[in-house]
Amino acid sequence: MNWNSVIDKALEVLRTSDRGYVLMDMYNNILSPEEAAFKKIKVTPYNALKFIHTQFSSMGLDISDKNVRIKLIALLEEFERLQKERIK
Repeated sequence: MNWNSVIDKALEVLRTSDRGYVLMDMYNNILSPEEAAFKKIKVTPYNALKFIHTQFSSMGLDISDKNVRIKLIALLEEFERLQKERIK
């Protein structure tokens, strides 16, 4: 299980999304509207949130649940705080 690549892909999706949608080619590559137009590649709009949810769900983390997201943020903040204290 490689969470790093899933998180990187989710961030890429969010950065390239436009109003919650991304454009995907027939190989499921995410393209910007400019790139698709310039290269004249046929694309299909795809719901970015659904894409991200599917990626995380396949790895056992339901990020559509607000409570899970809140707990995950709290966990990361606490972990960061403890890391800083340990260094001192």
